[in-house]
Amino acid sequence: MDSIILFFIFFLFLILLIPAIIFLIAFLAARSRKKKQKVLLEQTGTPEYYAFVRYNVGDTQNQFFKVKAFQGSGIIYVEDRKIVFKDTLNQNPYTFILDESSIKWEDVNIVNGLLKWFSVSDNTKKYFFNIDSGMFIFNTNSSKPTTKSVFEKLIQYQTGL
Repeated sequence: MDSIILFFIFFLFLILLIPAIIFLIAFLAARSRKKKQKVLLEQTGTPEYYAFVRYNVGDTQNQFFKVKAFQGSGIIYVEDRKIVFKDTLNQNPYTFILDESSIKWEDVNIVNGLLKWFSVSDNTKKYFFNIDSGMFIFNTNSSKPTTKSVFEKLIQYQTGL
């Protein structure tokens, strides 16, 4: 009888440990993301406008079988009539000329976790972006921009309003 109770207590401990481990991983990922964002902003200097985003390049956006809804994260900013994107791993940086690019609202993409997206494209590349808001529990800052507000701001820069 004692072994059954010990087994039950051990089983209950394991069940409670799983959410704690998930919470710890999420917390550490949020801290790591903030550090990477800080480094990107320091490297960028003082752009006219910037936002931290998640991204997909080209056809990756609509692929059904993938581990995450996005390829990575980075910073998008406006400087000298250009939209500049730099990712945290420096694998897919790209610069769009505002007057030669298309900025389009893509709305919700079911394949990508029901997230809202916008795209920026030119004759060479198409990038999809959504705001990097992080996990809700670690993001209590209501002043952070939304995906829609970043899209609208980029349109304002493009049209010169």
